[in-house]
Amino acid sequence: MGLRMAIGVGTIALLVAACGGGGSSVQAPSEDGVLRITSYDRQDYDADAYEAQAGTVRFEFSQVGVQEHTLLVEGLEEQMRLVVVDGNTDTGSLDLPPGRYILYCDIAGHRASGMEARLTVN
Repeated sequence: MGLRMAIGVGTIALLVAACGGGGSSVQAPSEDGVLRITSYDRQDYDADAYEAQAGTVRFEFSQVGVQEHTLLVEGLEEQMRLVVVDGNTDTGSLDLPPGRYILYCDIAGHRASGMEARLTVN
């Protein structure tokens, strides 16, 4: 029974790791200063954390797949809400002082299933 338990726990750990989010990567803005974020049908962004420089942060939000997703900055929802569906791209910008922010999708159930990421503005 001990071996079966160990195999079962190992299998579950592998499945959880395989179904995880976009990884633990931190994505910095590109050389042109645009913060490019990609969303996927598995209800995830392409990174768990992003970095940007203080000032006007330009966002380019794209989608791989067909499921609708949004990109909002917690606390600044009235200033910017980007929407993508069917492989489209949406753009926007925000004036952000240095600090830590949360990016998320406000489609029902998406944030609860892990569709959020950190944004550090330096």
